[in-house]
Amino acid sequence: MKKIILHLCADLGSDSRYYQLDDDYEVIKVGAAVGVENFTPPKNVYGIIANPPCTEFSKAVCFTHTGDIAKGMELVNHCKRIIKECSPKFWVIDGPARGRLKESIGEPTAKYQPWEYGSPWTKHTALWGNFNMPKPLFIKWDDVPKNDKLYIRPKRKKPALVYLHKSAIDLIPEFEFAREYIKNDADIRSMCSQGFAKAFYEANR
Repeated sequence: MKKIILHLCADLGSDSRYYQLDDDYEVIKVGAAVGVENFTPPKNVYGIIANPPCTEFSKAVCFTHTGDIAKGMELVNHCKRIIKECSPKFWVIDGPARGRLKESIGEPTAKYQPWEYGSPWTKHTALWGNFNMPKPLFIKWDDVPKNDKLYIRPKRKKPALVYLHKSAIDLIPEFEFAREYIKNDADIRSMCSQGFAKAFYEANR
């Protein structure tokens, strides 16, 4: 019997890709077409990955939108409801490490940068939940294999995913599988490091 992984608030499901590639798992992606608010989970769920939209929780200086925490928490609370109903072996909710989600659900269980898992850019990400945190592959940025074609803002040392244009899909081999999905800048900026996705899968099988 295949192990069921629920991927909540996911259309493409870049975070769960390595579970999708494993025949021992069945990944159920609950995206905008269904909506977590309408979803009744099946029985015997093994793991849950939740990516509630970060728009309302963001404090990014390049982003002028004023977040509506109550609005953002609607989807987070539905993710939490599903997690509670399922009692999975592992579960994880992600969000921006410098965002405001922690004001509502507490300090994160762990944080990471994509470059720590071999993806040569920054996207400081916080994780809440009950899971095994994979060990970083790299401790120092200087040791990470670089992609010199990626845009780096002046006075900064590392590329940041938040500043990349959708055209960067041509420069990032690990995102090639998502080429047809990447329609705008927000799509590429939402992508999970495939180095981290693989490490998380290996640590939570």
